[in-house]
Amino acid sequence: MKWIFLLSLFGCAQITSLNLQKHEFGILPLRIVWFQVAGLEEEHFSILRFKEVGEARTSFEQNICFGKSWSYNLYQLRPNAKSSFLSQITGKKNIVGNCDDANQRPIWSYLSESGYQSGILEIGANADRSIVSLGQCGEKGLTFLSDTYLWQRKQAPSEASTWHSSEVPLVQNKVFYDRTCGLKNCSSTIYEDATAVYERLSRHARRHVLIVRDFSYLEALESKDFVKAREILADLERSYGYFVKQSKDSTETLVLLTSGESRFIDMPDQGKSWYEFEKNSTGANVKRVELMNMVVANGARAENFCGIYDDADVFERILTGPKQQGLELKIINPFRR
Repeated sequence: MKWIFLLSLFGCAQITSLNLQKHEFGILPLRIVWFQVAGLEEEHFSILRFKEVGEARTSFEQNICFGKSWSYNLYQLRPNAKSSFLSQITGKKNIVGNCDDANQRPIWSYLSESGYQSGILEIGANADRSIVSLGQCGEKGLTFLSDTYLWQRKQAPSEASTWHSSEVPLVQNKVFYDRTCGLKNCSSTIYEDATAVYERLSRHARRHVLIVRDFSYLEALESKDFVKAREILADLERSYGYFVKQSKDSTETLVLLTSGESRFIDMPDQGKSWYEFEKNSTGANVKRVELMNMVVANGARAENFCGIYDDADVFERILTGPKQQGLELKIINPFRR
């Protein structure tokens, strides 16, 4: 009887929460939404949090796990956002910033073997930063981008194929440009486009991954246009909140946000200065001093993203969990250590 009593005390405990929120551990993510936002750092949430009276909590803060990832790779201590994002999606540190990167195998290539359909929505990516640039690297570039749907939120080149949130095409290995976008901006919002492509993708395949890559926020920070930066961040926050709600409604959904080339903003320290900062984009400086990037996660396998690790480790933390039938992966990677 005493052993039964002891087992009742020590043998039946089960953790059902994380970060004071209800959470189920070890769930295989069948639906993955991954935001990669260049320039973002957690203190930037204050741009939205302090905008309204009452310090409203943003959707970026409603996560199960928070982590930091070292951005350095084998060649640079502070790689640019494109290189950081490539490390995250390939699990490799040997990112050089040229066509040799197309020799790596991206996460959607592994996912396709398990029946996942993958799409990439890029926002504000110029020719150098866009992942589409790898498509110019011959056969290996085309292989890198295969098995994906590609949508761009930018002005379409002449004779290029276009798309709209009301009619999202699903054609693999072909780039579609948002027809609402002109030289300076788009008529549609990030929220409208991100939710539209996700709903189209999710109707097409039960197992899917959508990667939303944003460079427009970093561009606004580099221009010190904080008014525009706040508008972009608010649009991203609304979009992220939509998917966080999905992850809370479905235990098989993982929502992940990672940053790259994070920027430090020397924020004003008084109310009047903050008002001028918000209204006229004055009173704050931007510096590139970050050696680490931000990671936040919600939903299935979110527990894997707490702590400190490398950019290259994000890849494996998505694919690795307790033994379940489906998506387990262990990689011998000589370039990561």
